[in-house]
Amino acid sequence: MPNLDGKASVDWDATVGIGKARRVDPGILHFDAGNPRFTLDKRPAESTDEAIVVELARSADLSELVQSIGYNGYFNIEPLIVVVRDEKLVVLEGNRRLAALKVLNDSKLARRAKLSIPEIRHEVRSSMEEILVFRVEREKDARKFIGYKHINGSQSWDAFAKARYVANWLDDKSGPDEPLSLADIAIRVGDSHATIHRMVTAYNVLMQAEREDVFCIRDRYMRSFSFSHLYTSLTYTEFTNYIGMPRLDRKKDPSRNPVGKEKMENLKCLLSWLYGSKETDVQPVVRSQYPDLVKLRDVLSSKSAIQVLMKTRDLECAQISTMSRSSLFANHIAAADSELHRALDVLDGFDAKDQLELQEIVDSATSRMSVIKNRVDTEIANS
Repeated sequence: MPNLDGKASVDWDATVGIGKARRVDPGILHFDAGNPRFTLDKRPAESTDEAIVVELARSADLSELVQSIGYNGYFNIEPLIVVVRDEKLVVLEGNRRLAALKVLNDSKLARRAKLSIPEIRHEVRSSMEEILVFRVEREKDARKFIGYKHINGSQSWDAFAKARYVANWLDDKSGPDEPLSLADIAIRVGDSHATIHRMVTAYNVLMQAEREDVFCIRDRYMRSFSFSHLYTSLTYTEFTNYIGMPRLDRKKDPSRNPVGKEKMENLKCLLSWLYGSKETDVQPVVRSQYPDLVKLRDVLSSKSAIQVLMKTRDLECAQISTMSRSSLFANHIAAADSELHRALDVLDGFDAKDQLELQEIVDSATSRMSVIKNRVDTEIANS
């Protein structure tokens, strides 16, 4: 039977029937270019085999799997899960294993992916000739297994991949057991509802920001995408209040539009502070989750500090503006004490030669410390 291109269609039912497990030549299998593993910072340059293998080698520990199979052979214990898509047998689960087999059978591909392959013995080569696959009728039929394995199992995806996979599952309203609530999905993948809820909520915030054209994930300043910055921040009322979101309610499915339209500018600012912009060469103000996310939380509790951050993009300066003079004084004293402790540690190595001006600095510090001590003693005595 010809397909739309005029080519003869493959009778996949004869190769491997729906709901059946069979051994097949790995050469007939195709990668899933839409694999949830291929997140924003781990996406192949193209959908070709070469580009996919190169990316898996870079981001998915493919080298270890290549060495293991190359030395020990391929074990047909767990089948690859496949589905027919566009007249091709596409691997939904097991893309890393398929990539390893392709590399072991193609030295040129191995070189392009910068992977070394061991000398392959005859019995190892024989074990790779046919591999076990299990065919599902629809991609959704494999969700429970794939979700459990990569969300709460031994081969966990990154947080953004998990959130996208579950959000798409939640949005699917078709099928005999659909629609499912997020709590239902969480049970099926064996994960904490609280964790999944936070991730999917943050994912929905990002997708809403893209739809409203206030942020583009591909425009982030850093190549890596720190999704955890966002889903962690949304656990704090300072962040949710700033973008007009209600507090997270784990008893309800996350809204697809959690941020009110009147708060789009605030959402734009928040995502800019978290991720910056490559196009406009603007760096994020949050470089690490701790302490920067805590600093930003402090800033969002003060309208004046928010204005400072918007004008300067200086997170340290904005946070300081939220602090009382008493708190600033205490911080400076603690920092000075820490520096004096370090100075004491190296005092035995002090050489007075060419250090005459140091005596003036020590005298000045002693004088200042005397003034500070007298003031602190007086304040404490009168309190």
